[in-house]
Amino acid sequence: EQAINLIVRAVGLSYEIVGNSFLVADPKKLKEEVGVTSYVIDLKYSAAADLKLLLQDISKQVQVDIPGNKLLINASPKKIAEIIRVVEKIDVPAIQIMLETRLIEIAVDVEEQLGIDWSRLARYSTILAENGEEVTAGSGSDVPAAETFGNLPAIMPFNRLSEVAEKTGLLPRYFSRQLTAFDLTLDMLQKDNKAEVLADSRLTTLNGREASIKLVDIVPYILSSGGVGGQVQVQREEVGIKLNILPTVNADGYITVSVRPEVSTIFEFIGPDKNIPRVKSRTSSTTIRVRDGESIIIGGLLSNDKKQTTYQVPVLNKIPWLGKKLFTSHGVVERKTDLIIQITPTIVKDVYTGIVKSDAMINYEKYVTEGDSNQDLGEQDETSRSNSDPNSGE
Repeated sequence: EQAINLIVRAVGLSYEIVGNSFLVADPKKLKEEVGVTSYVIDLKYSAAADLKLLLQDISKQVQVDIPGNKLLINASPKKIAEIIRVVEKIDVPAIQIMLETRLIEIAVDVEEQLGIDWSRLARYSTILAENGEEVTAGSGSDVPAAETFGNLPAIMPFNRLSEVAEKTGLLPRYFSRQLTAFDLTLDMLQKDNKAEVLADSRLTTLNGREASIKLVDIVPYILSSGGVGGQVQVQREEVGIKLNILPTVNADGYITVSVRPEVSTIFEFIGPDKNIPRVKSRTSSTTIRVRDGESIIIGGLLSNDKKQTTYQVPVLNKIPWLGKKLFTSHGVVERKTDLIIQITPTIVKDVYTGIVKSDAMINYEKYVTEGDSNQDLGEQDETSRSNSDPNSGE
């Protein structure tokens, strides 16, 4: 080492021992490569603890200041510059997504009366034919030919998409969305007091962060251990509706939504004292990819509740013994319901979105937004030409 030191100093260089080797270079360049210095990065949007995990493969010398949300780095200037470049790309505003959510409880017998076929809605979502005639699928579509849609509306507010299909090739011809029909049916059920909107909420969450809705009752019950000195514990059971939604924005502007609903009810009470609730739960899980502002409809979470009802004749039911025997009756009312979940994810527009939409989607959006205005301008041009025609007979 002494010999190396003398040789290096004689030519104006410097050296550092790296493992079992000598690194010889210009003093300034050597300091950039192996010199250790400290640097503090103030984070704006990301959590310091999360970034530390991401930077572990780049440098082990990263410390976290959680209260101040800062990163403290002890490394060479070259390594610090690399870390700063990575942090600048990660520490950006997250995309926000608004989730318009409706939870609707509908009596199943009314569904059958009004002819709502949820199996069709689940298989082909919100697609129906555009004309007003009896239509059977097939003939160039992806829907099996055996599927018949019946008589379908031919006028607005259903969007006419056949021209969009011909020009852009993005959509199948002669088909349009059915969400308006769903809203109309829901309004009919509500007016008939056969549908109840349990929740109509708007949640805003960050991209990749889960949002949840809970409509539950907390049922307390007592558990006691046997023996003379037995302990008494109060347990609580959450019963009701739970909905977890995880939206993720894709690079093409579509939104991937993971939905996990759970519906639970008390089936019966068990135990020696009949005080421990036995819970019946129904869950489902699905992942769907939709456009920005497009609705998702999930159904089929059926519930069958039984309630005991007592019928009494006023005044006469209070007669001792005879009132309970002759003027009082008991019955069991069974109510079967279906929980319908409607979710509409919408990207919140701000200064930074981080979304690069595909050319096909940009062309489609331009066609939809400008189509109506161009049609109105065309009608105005036709009117002006007819008014200015000298041979019009006026």
